Amino acid sequence: MSSSRKTSMIYALALSLMAGLAAIILQDDLRERMGTAYYVVSLSIIGCVLLVLSGYLWDRAMITRLRALGSQARSIQTDLDEPPAPAKDDEVGHDEIIGLARQIERMARSLQRVEASYRGIVEDQFDLICRYKQDGTLTFVNGAYCRFYAKKRADLLGTPFAGLTSRSRLPWNSDPAVQTFEQEIPTPAGTVWLQWIVREIHDNEGRIHEYQAVGHDITARKLAEAALLRAKEAAEAANRAKGEFLAIVSHEIRNPISGVIGFADILGDTELTAEQSEYVNLIRSSGDSLLFLINDILDFSKIEAGKIELEHAPFSPRNCVQDVVAFFAPKADAAQLALDSKIAIDVPAVVSGDVYRLRQILINLVGNAVKFTRRGGVTVHLDALASDHARDELLLRFTIEDTGVGLTPEQIAKLFRPFAQADAATSRKYGGTGLGLIICKRLTELMGGNIWVESTPGQGSKFSFAIRVGQVTPSTVA
Repeated sequence: MSSSRKTSMIYALALSLMAGLAAIILQDDLRERMGTAYYVVSLSIIGCVLLVLSGYLWDRAMITRLRALGSQARSIQTDLDEPPAPAKDDEVGHDEIIGLARQIERMARSLQRVEASYRGIVEDQFDLICRYKQDGTLTFVNGAYCRFYAKKRADLLGTPFAGLTSRSRLPWNSDPAVQTFEQEIPTPAGTVWLQWIVREIHDNEGRIHEYQAVGHDITARKLAEAALLRAKEAAEAANRAKGEFLAIVSHEIRNPISGVIGFADILGDTELTAEQSEYVNLIRSSGDSLLFLINDILDFSKIEAGKIELEHAPFSPRNCVQDVVAFFAPKADAAQLALDSKIAIDVPAVVSGDVYRLRQILINLVGNAVKFTRRGGVTVHLDALASDHARDELLLRFTIEDTGVGLTPEQIAKLFRPFAQADAATSRKYGGTGLGLIICKRLTELMGGNIWVESTPGQGSKFSFAIRVGQVTPSTVA
């Protein structure tokens, strides 16, 4: 029956009762004849009218509520990727209950299909998947979980979640929404590592209903990490042993080499022929070269072993630069090169630091500049910069600029590596061990600075480095 027809019939019934009630009230003689029954009949008719109208209003409210439930059911079907069935005429009238029941039945079938699909996906996973209540009691486990613990699903449900053990922390201790932790599980076949990802499952009111946990086997990754750690420790031990071996051997070789150089100096002071003097000079130069190599190896091995200790004593950076320039002046004059220094006026007269290591860096860099420059000259620049660390510190920036052969970007990339030079031809033509620049780099880092290079092939290079030094007051110098 359509809704409009039902409404018309209810109104007609109510009007009929009202008409009957009016007819009774308008007949005065009827009240006298019927007596008390007159009032009973009148009140009964009024009660029937109120009952019909109340039933109609209740029916309309119920139909509105059922239609809203039907609309919600159709929207849920849409969310389940199930096309909702169109509402029929018999689902709009007084048969809304039947229509709603059909909607619920279709929704239940859709939910069954979705649940079956979800369970199929979960059961096909190799990862351990489970759900548990806030007290840790399991409510669901997949096949991988059962196989891992070698138990039936019925035996596992209701038992505590395996991740809540003394070997792992409770997943709701830090981040309650999503949390990851690792669990070590000893088994007869060996230790197994699982990585658990735990998520909260909330109800419609936003309260925690239960937790879902996914456990991934990371045993292979853990074994690989342990193997890498062992390999790293073995490599570090081998590197330390190599450094100690180089230090011992170099030290043992340096003593006899120093003796050879000393006796060559003594022999050079005696009366020798021109040929003998040439031989003595060759012995002395070869000994000096070998001693320089051994000293580089010793310094490098000490730096790599972390046995270099820096001094902190007052010194003059201006005198240090001028001493190095004076040391290389004869060699520069012999090569017809200009060698000078440019020191900024704001450089302090005295600072605190390790002048021996600073002089070692400058000798390496200035020596290389003179060696690789064929014409033009070499200039040593020095300026002071404010430190960004402490007020009683400042930065000294040194730049060794030359007009030598220059370097390509590929050659620059090979610098500052142990036993590395720009190319093989450089080693054959100019000699050297390839340790000077790496020693400079390590020393500048130990002194709180860094080193860098700018170069253009055929035009020259600029090797710059900065170190941190302490500011010295007159009272400290005194």
